[in-house]
Amino acid sequence: MSNVIDTWTFEQHESAARGYCRRFKTVFSSAIGSLMTDVNGEEYLDFLAACGSLNYGHNDADMSKALIEHISSNGLSASLDLFTHTKAKFLQSFYQLILKPRQLDYRIQFTGPTGTNAVEAAMKLARKITGRNNI
Repeated sequence: MSNVIDTWTFEQHESAARGYCRRFKTVFSSAIGSLMTDVNGEEYLDFLAACGSLNYGHNDADMSKALIEHISSNGLSASLDLFTHTKAKFLQSFYQLILKPRQLDYRIQFTGPTGTNAVEAAMKLARKITGRNNI
């Protein structure tokens, strides 16, 4: 197997249901913060930010450390809405650092791992707030 990676591999073996890469034919190998680096060492400013899911950039050192510690301690990675020790610690910290100082009486919604779950939660919230049965 060759170490050379070009777009041919993707064009031959990946589904045609892709968009950004059609006009931006660059193969990326690493990223940190807001910079992405391609296989030739060229750096690019990442304006996509994984469609908004990377608000803190790629591979933030503190987040990477916390994730590695969590995985190394056999922490759960997909527990849906089950109670977990890690979730309890997060909720307690969020309350103490964010909600309590601002005197906010909010509850946190943990959606599932798909966009469908997020849309469903948003629809339920809209119904609750408006008091209507439809949107």
